[in-house]
Amino acid sequence: MMTDKTNDLSGDTGRMSSDNTDRDCCPLCGGPNGCAIEAGREVESCWCMRRAIGEDVLASVPLSLRGRTCICPACAAGGK
Repeated sequence: MMTDKTNDLSGDTGRMSSDNTDRDCCPLCGGPNGCAIEAGREVESCWCMRRAIGEDVLASVPLSLRGRTCICPACAAGGK
């Protein structure tokens, strides 16, 4: 089941948590995640704002990395 997680930014500052996490890498596959926020662009321009991401995919992100780094488009689609 796909759940629409697009545009759910209530209270979002446009920045992820500050820590030593490599926020350019997908926590599932280790590849580049293409995050617009980390590239210094507006949050609305990020690929994830226009795509529904399944709850099962989101649940596969390790708890310690949730809210710290983004998954990549391929993992979001369930392709990796």
